[in-house]
Amino acid sequence: MKQRYLNAIIFLLLFLTTTFVGLYIGQNYLHFESKERDTYFVHWHQKLHEKLNITPNQAKKLLIIENRFHTERQALEKQIYLANKELALAIKKDKTFSLQVQEATNKIHKAMGELQKATLQHFFQMRPILTEGQNLKLEKMVSDALENK
Repeated sequence: MKQRYLNAIIFLLLFLTTTFVGLYIGQNYLHFESKERDTYFVHWHQKLHEKLNITPNQAKKLLIIENRFHTERQALEKQIYLANKELALAIKKDKTFSLQVQEATNKIHKAMGELQKATLQHFFQMRPILTEGQNLKLEKMVSDALENK
């Protein structure tokens, strides 16, 4: 049960991170027509900013944290991707739960664990930038999402 909640928190934090960074870059550096998916993320990001009343100063500080996390997340996701490819090859080759399959699985789990830790560290790095009220609202949004409300 705890794993389910942890996965939901990680998913939500990754979603929030991607949304913050994408919207900021799109609004400040890129000038193009949004596709349907981009529109969804922009809408969700705007909704989050409205609910939390993120100030321009906060957005500036959050962007630094978001960029750092984005780089770390990409590296860990690449490790997961490569370990998954390694696992696929081992399964095709060995057709059993061989040592190679076990090692590839361990690599995946290690990278996923590191991604979970990085995501939680990122979340806690964001908290000092937000006001107490903003943190309470964000916690409620996360809780509601975890409880499927």
